[in-house]
Amino acid sequence: MEDKRFSRDIERSAKELKKGRKERSAFWHYASLVGAGGWLFVIPVVGGAYLGRYLDKKMGSGILWTAALIVVGIAIGVYNIWHFYFRKSKE
Repeated sequence: MEDKRFSRDIERSAKELKKGRKERSAFWHYASLVGAGGWLFVIPVVGGAYLGRYLDKKMGSGILWTAALIVVGIAIGVYNIWHFYFRKSKE
C-alpha cells in the first residue's frame, strides 16, 4: 500500500516539474519574441536618425533629413515587426 502511494507522489511531482519547465520555456520564448521585435523596430529608427544627422551636417539643411529619415525608419520598423510576427504566427 505504501509503495502505491509513494509511486503516485513521485508521478505527481514529475508532472509538476514537467509543467513548470513548459511554463518557464514559454516565458523565455515570448520574451525573446518581444526582444527581437524591439530590435527590429529600434535599429531602423536609430539608423535613420544617424544617417539624417550626417546628411544634415553635410548639406547644412537644419533637421530636414533627420526628421524625414526618422519617419522612414519608423515606417520600416513597423513593417519589420508586422512581417516578423505575421511570419511567426504561421509557424
